[in-house]
Amino acid sequence: MLARIFLLCLLLLSGVIFTMLAPLGLAIGLCLFGLVYWFLLNLYPDKFLLHYLQARETIETDHPEAYRIARSQCFKLKIQPPRIYTYSGFFNRSFALSARDRLVFVIERKTLETASKEDFEAIFFGLSLKASLGIAKQHTLGLLVMSLIWAPFLKLLSFFKFPNTLMSWGIQFFVAPIANTAYRLVLGAKTWDKFLKTLQKYKWEYARLLELNQKLDQPHLWSNPARELNFRFYSAGHTPTQQMILAIEGASHPLDRLKVESEGMVHA
Repeated sequence: MLARIFLLCLLLLSGVIFTMLAPLGLAIGLCLFGLVYWFLLNLYPDKFLLHYLQARETIETDHPEAYRIARSQCFKLKIQPPRIYTYSGFFNRSFALSARDRLVFVIERKTLETASKEDFEAIFFGLSLKASLGIAKQHTLGLLVMSLIWAPFLKLLSFFKFPNTLMSWGIQFFVAPIANTAYRLVLGAKTWDKFLKTLQKYKWEYARLLELNQKLDQPHLWSNPARELNFRFYSAGHTPTQQMILAIEGASHPLDRLKVESEGMVHA
């Protein structure tokens, strides 16, 4: 509900600005367009995120083991089987996107191509558990709110000759705090605490994800200001499309919390 309120507020704010700056007829037309856009965002939030990630649906014959394991893990938790998408990213991220009666697992391309059977079992169980707990829908809306805040600024950046480092830096350091705050309001730490608490009941899967997290390349920005700063400079050196993918990958993720827990276990 909070995510939908954010979406509505963003569109209302845009409508007010257009009404103040544009002729009345144009403003009315834009407001009607915004209303239609809002309904589309509510109906297809997963489709917008797949577009922002430049994700493509995979063919089962190309990845039969991945599909078999994904269906098996979903069956174990009594949820519908997913469609599997892949995208070319910078980190070994995976997402469970859900809207209405749709469930999509999105996996970074290198992960999908190199993961072992045990890796797939751990990854798909984590994604299935998020969907089973209803967190996937909340995560989808949280990522969408964050992406919509990034979108106009990165679109503006695309009109300039790349690379425009100074402007990229400005956008990264101005937009990131706003987008991340909105994301955390929709999907706070308590949500991931709930997920991890439930995950711990499944001893094998929890241990396997902890082990897998040690070898996966992750941003791990959660509660790490120095790494966050480096990540912003790193993102600024990429194209607007790549910066959007990095923004989604950099959003807080349960694997980041697993990293913190595993480090605590080592120090203990």
